[in-house]
Formats: sequence, C-alpha cells, structure tokens
Amino acid sequence: MKLLFLLLELSPDTTASAMYPDLMEELKNHGHEITVVAPSVNGAETTLQTERGLQVLRVKSMPIVGVHNLIKKGIGMALLPHFFKKAYKKYLGDQKFDWIFMPTPPITLIDVVSYIKQKSGAKFYLILRDIHPQSAASIGLIKYKFMYDYLAKRAKKGYEIADKIGCMSQGNIDFIASNYPELDRQKLVLLMNWQKDEGYSEPKVNIREKYNLEGKTLALFGGNIGHGQRIENIHFLAKHYKDRSDVVFLVIGKGVKKAALQQMIEKDNLKNVIFLNFLPRDEYLDFIKSVDIGLISISEKYTVPTCPSKAVSYMSLKIPIMAMINYGSDYGTIIENAGAGFWAEGDKKEKVVELFDKLLESSELRKKMGENGYKFYLENLTAEHAYNAVMKEIENEKA
Repeated sequence: MKLLFLLLELSPDTTASAMYPDLMEELKNHGHEITVVAPSVNGAETTLQTERGLQVLRVKSMPIVGVHNLIKKGIGMALLPHFFKKAYKKYLGDQKFDWIFMPTPPITLIDVVSYIKQKSGAKFYLILRDIHPQSAASIGLIKYKFMYDYLAKRAKKGYEIADKIGCMSQGNIDFIASNYPELDRQKLVLLMNWQKDEGYSEPKVNIREKYNLEGKTLALFGGNIGHGQRIENIHFLAKHYKDRSDVVFLVIGKGVKKAALQQMIEKDNLKNVIFLNFLPRDEYLDFIKSVDIGLISISEKYTVPTCPSKAVSYMSLKIPIMAMINYGSDYGTIIENAGAGFWAEGDKKEKVVELFDKLLESSELRKKMGENGYKFYLENLTAEHAYNAVMKEIENEKA
C-alpha cells in the first residue's frame, strides 16, 4: 500500500528512535511505500528527497518546534496547512495514496487531510496522542474563546472524516465517545504508545564512577520539559529529599519550562539536582540505563486522560516508574496492572512521598518492577505491536 504521513516534525537524525519514524520503518519493512510531509529543517527551501528509505517532502514554513512564544507558535501552526497544501499540490498532486496518517498535534492540518482524501480517495487514520483543545485549555494554554472554538471545530471535523481513530488507552476511547456521542464508536480503536525494540543491553561505561555518583539512588526526569509536565512536582521532590545525600535527581531533556525549573532549583539552593544537556548517544543511553527510578510528572489540571510516551522508554530500559499524574486518567492503572511502578495524583504530596520512599528503600522492589515493565513493553509497546494494531484495523476496514 501507499501510505502518506503528515507530521509536525521529522528529525534529520536517522539514528535516533522516535515513535512515528519507528512505525514508518516497520511499515516500510513489511513492504509498504511511505511518503512523509514534514516541515523543513531551519527554514530551508521546500524539497522532495529520500530519507530513511522514505519519500520525504520537506516544506518551508514558519518555525513551530521549540518556539517559546505562544503567539508566534500559534501563527506558525495556523499557517502550516497553507504551506503543506501548496507543497502537496506541486510535488505530490499526481500521486495516489491508500491511507493518510496524521498524529495530534497538530489538529490544524485537518483541512489538508480533507483535501487529500477528496482528491486521492485515501482513507484516514488519525493517531490521537493529544486531545485538543480540551487538554491545552485545561492547563491554561488557550485563553481566548475564538481560538478554542477554532481548534474545537478542527478537532470535530478530524473525528468526523477519520476512518479510524487510534487512541492511547481505553480512557481516551471513552473520553472521545462521551464528548462526541454522534461519532461511530467503531472508529475508536486502541493504539498504545510504542517504541522500536532494540534489545536491552547493560551499560558499557560505569556512569556512576565517571560522574562521582557511586552509592547514590538516581531518579530521572527525562524527555520533554513543557507546560504539561508540571515542573513543580520535580521541585517538590528535590526539596523534600534535600537532606538525603544518597538521593540525586537527574534532569535530562529540553523544553519551554526547563529554564523555569532550573531557576526554582537555584532559588532554593538545592544541591541534589543535576541538569544534563547534550550527551553523545551511547553515553546518554548508558546514563539512562544506570538510573534507579523514572519520574513522570503530568499536570493534575488536565481534564483528559494522559499517557506519557516517556513511560515506554523507561519500561524498555527496565526502569521502575514513579508517576505523578492527573485525575481521571487510566494511565496509573496501566502502570499498576503491569507491576511497573507506582502512581498518585500529583497534588497528593503525602502519597507521592510514601510511594517514592518505597522505591528508595528497596533495590529488590525496583529491580522487580523494572523487569515487570520490560516484560509489559515487549508484550504490548513495541513498534511491531503498533504495526500489527494498525494493520488489523486497516484490514477490517477493507472487509
């Protein structure tokens, strides 16, 4: 089949594992022909080229990734459909596709999807990772009614024209079904987060010795550090355990709230937090594999069920999870049922400390939960599982 992916970002780094490239690689390896439309890197001119063995249309557009100014980012997102549609007509207009895949975010590209559907007769698989505009509004990122209404209209149209909507959990399925009762429930299918299985291997370098961390229990907060991650939870833990010389918090990642977290740590003169920026990939992986606890922090203000993708990375590396999440999310139950860690609503501080203490006190418990998480990952969260889930629904649609 010929499949078209519309993405907000496609890293030029072909060595790094990421959800959508991992799925596209799996599809390609099974004989499907993949075309990707994504913004160009650093504002470069529009080109149609081959990357990762895929046909990639890089579209010149306004910056949208890593933009801290919400107004500039909003303008860039609003104009992106114009740039995508123009480039599609010029470079891909004579090609036929069987299925279109688009993740959320962004939902603003839905008019581009509608155009391509009408022109090529392709079916549409919406990969629902963020539920907009409800999620952004609940944490205060949408302040104007006209903006909310615009995004709500785009989202509703997306659900209407989608032939399949891949949801991260049953909670996500139930949320969409409840808020959009007019939708055909058969569209809503389970598509959990995923990551390519590269096999587990022990660290090659003794990171604890290299960074003078021997005898320490290391808790990692890795990945995106954005508005939804509630950095206050990390600050709270670091402050609570400031007098424990054997507990160290590692922050590895980037995002619009990283600087704010650094300022909070510096203001309270907390010496138990280490911020790491760029590391060579091999050393980065060794560092991650050497940690004892993987932290997940989600704003409890979210009104939609959340399933942080960084949990998949933790599980794939046998790292037990301490998750501070929002109310009404079934993500904690997934962790609990897998035996992969603990969870609590983020504002229940006493409960968070109680559970974190359990992980600190028992290396055997941490090892057991890490192994449980790895088993759950292998059985449910690999790119191969995502491929099988997608193809099952595509075959059902054909039937």
